[in-house]
Amino acid sequence: MNIHKFTLFSYLSIKDNLLFPLDKFLSNSEVIEICKNTSYNKKFFPLPFFLSADEKDLKDTENNEINLFFNKKSYGTVKIKSISFFDKNKMIDLLFKKIKQGNFKHPFKEFIKQSGNYLIETEPFSNKKKIINKKLIGFATRNIPHKGHEKIIKHFSKNKKLIVNIFENSSNDKKIDSSKTLIAYKKFIKKNKLNSIVSLKKIKLPSFLLGPRQAALHAIVGKNLSCDSYIIGRDHSGYKNFYGVFDSVKYCKRIEKKIGVKIFDSGSPVFCKTTQQVMFRKECTSKDFIDISASLVRNTKNKKLKKQLSNF
Repeated sequence: MNIHKFTLFSYLSIKDNLLFPLDKFLSNSEVIEICKNTSYNKKFFPLPFFLSADEKDLKDTENNEINLFFNKKSYGTVKIKSISFFDKNKMIDLLFKKIKQGNFKHPFKEFIKQSGNYLIETEPFSNKKKIINKKLIGFATRNIPHKGHEKIIKHFSKNKKLIVNIFENSSNDKKIDSSKTLIAYKKFIKKNKLNSIVSLKKIKLPSFLLGPRQAALHAIVGKNLSCDSYIIGRDHSGYKNFYGVFDSVKYCKRIEKKIGVKIFDSGSPVFCKTTQQVMFRKECTSKDFIDISASLVRNTKNKKLKKQLSNF
């Protein structure tokens, strides 16, 4: 069975036990339960991970097993527990009804619509590992570090060790290259003499671009990587104007006990036009600032501003 890159990243993140309590691909009823109540096996879980199939894929099953291929490479075999009809419309309604009405475009909505009409529920296949709480603080990124990232990392690594989770790109967006991000962070750590307190972890995890739900998922990944706290940024994993800029951090703070880690607001670094300095939003008393983002650094035509916000 040939799978999409998004599904491959789903499979690998489950297999590597990054998503505990999730340990398998879900049935349709389990998908709906997560979308509706953010619950899996009576534990908090924010996003549905599924293996969709069409009739041709189902013919590839043998002895209740199916081989998973991506770009002609085999990634393993999963055991089938059940096959159910995929209620795509209900899933889309549950995930988006409070956000958008009518005909709208969102990458994950389009992925659902283009998926097969059946869901293959698998037997558990995660490599269970004991979680060792090292009291790390986690930070998620896909982009090369800019001055805003520098401000966050230096601030939060003052009192405890920090791990930067570099999430690889599960789409075809060529603006994001996790290999370049990893190299840039290594340079950043060396330049700022942070080797003993900041570590890096490159992770294959699908990007749902579902704001608060994805932010909570990042915190769960952090928890499974021995973090006891996690930093949630401004417009964390948002998409266009689907979510408010602070929806993700507000949501995660509200449910931090369910997630099981302490949630920190990143401080939302800005560039103060008055002082010409990078500072946390609350520190900018003039209120005349520019929100710092990777897209701003990439796209600005102001060479002076680009130099002030870039690390390299």
